[in-house]
Amino acid sequence: MKIYLKIITLILLGLNLYAHELDIKVKDNNDNTMTITALFNTGESAAGVLLKLEDKLTKEILYEQRIPSNNKLVIDIPKIAYLIVLDEGDDDITIKEGIPPKEGFQEQNSKKKEKKRTDAQFSTSKAITISIAIAFLLLFATIFISIRNTNKLMKMLNNKR
Repeated sequence: MKIYLKIITLILLGLNLYAHELDIKVKDNNDNTMTITALFNTGESAAGVLLKLEDKLTKEILYEQRIPSNNKLVIDIPKIAYLIVLDEGDDDITIKEGIPPKEGFQEQNSKKKEKKRTDAQFSTSKAITISIAIAFLLLFATIFISIRNTNKLMKMLNNKR
């Protein structure tokens, strides 16, 4: 029993070694620019991670660039409220509030579009679709085999009479 506990502990410990989180540091340069520094909490470089500045209300992309090898980007601060989005890929996204410029954010007049039932977007991965198809195939195969075996048993019982 102790050996199983040791094996499970080693496996779970090993999984934590691969865990990482992206740290974002935003520094105001006091000239309406900001320096964004991105590093993984493991100390690894975040070079190549996609950085986006998105409008807070409309989700419009204001700026988009990959993090360079020195892990720092100097960018003009947008005049409207925005979010800093770092996309590592594989749906691994880190979001941070953007810092305001010296004059503060401009007020936006654009209203957020009301969501309607007809605007719904469905997104499913191929893996989920294939898994559901296989599950139904197995269900029908099970029902078919069950019916066949039931008929065989009924014939055997009728022959014994």
